[in-house]
Amino acid sequence: MNVLQLPPSLRRAILHTPGIPWAASNNVRPGWRALSQSSASNAAAESPPLTPDQPGLITLSPSTLNNYEISIPPTTPQLKYAHHYCASAAPLFLYSAATFRSLPPSPHPEVAFLGRSNVGKSSLLNALFGRPNARNAHVSKRPGRTRTMNGWGVTGGLPLGAAPKEGQREAVWKRFPRGGCVVVDMPGYGGGSHEEWGKEILKYLQQRKQLRRTFVLVDAEHGLKRSDISLLMHLRSHGISHQIVLSKVDKLIYPGAKPPGPGRLSADLLRLKDLCAGIRQTLNEEAGDGKEHLLDILCASSEKGLDERSKSRRIGVDEVRWAVLSACGLECDDHGQRKTARPPQDITVLDEDES
Repeated sequence: MNVLQLPPSLRRAILHTPGIPWAASNNVRPGWRALSQSSASNAAAESPPLTPDQPGLITLSPSTLNNYEISIPPTTPQLKYAHHYCASAAPLFLYSAATFRSLPPSPHPEVAFLGRSNVGKSSLLNALFGRPNARNAHVSKRPGRTRTMNGWGVTGGLPLGAAPKEGQREAVWKRFPRGGCVVVDMPGYGGGSHEEWGKEILKYLQQRKQLRRTFVLVDAEHGLKRSDISLLMHLRSHGISHQIVLSKVDKLIYPGAKPPGPGRLSADLLRLKDLCAGIRQTLNEEAGDGKEHLLDILCASSEKGLDERSKSRRIGVDEVRWAVLSACGLECDDHGQRKTARPPQDITVLDEDES
């Protein structure tokens, strides 16, 4: 038996098991025996010996944090690309509309973020823009702080068009570059929100041609509410592209002041996976059609990051950024090289008096 060809964990277990005459094996050279003994002793001093049947701990990665059933988990270069695209420049405030008819015309793809009042939607958007401590999207502990549909332009670092000449007025969105996308912060629904906001939200979801995907935020600590289920069933029945984002996920996997240890993190990630499975089961049962509908569920936190060396990278936010870019046709390839944006063929630009 050549001990050096065995996996390190199994090798250490054999080295520390009395009664196994591994050193007498003819397949191990004498000069390597001392090296193997020294390496095993150092490894044993650094960490307790592992046994071959001990299960490995789950570490944090896009595939363990999020539940991908439709999409392929993004690669590290793709996440870096998404981070740079969304955080390289401050977002450009494009419009604020109280009703659907007051929305401006636009040739740019849009994504909308929806959620119950005080679900952490505005905080997540500020983190998505790379400015978690800024107030681009209004943040408040009082439910219903966001009262209008607010459009923010993400340029990906592309230059804006020429500013209007002195004395001329021009809509800001007309200077917005091709190759960018618009993120819409929608009013919250549920407790603390006005009833009429729901009507305008539904008009936007069903009639806005620029809309590419709707991200529905669900509080990870409290789970699905009846209003969440009703909205998700409406999106499904009308064929509106949507994706669930569990917000405030740090409450589950990072509840303390210090980052969790490997064992605690592994257990919490398994618990988070069970939570996502329960959400998916609830929605399938609510649909009542006997079909299993596949759905990606993203998990994110606008408050904390597990990497102490880069505290600006919040948990799961880069994955949300990647989902936004993918929905708008602005993603990159597996190596982080930018693709040519898909032409918005189904977007109709209206005159301002028609909107």
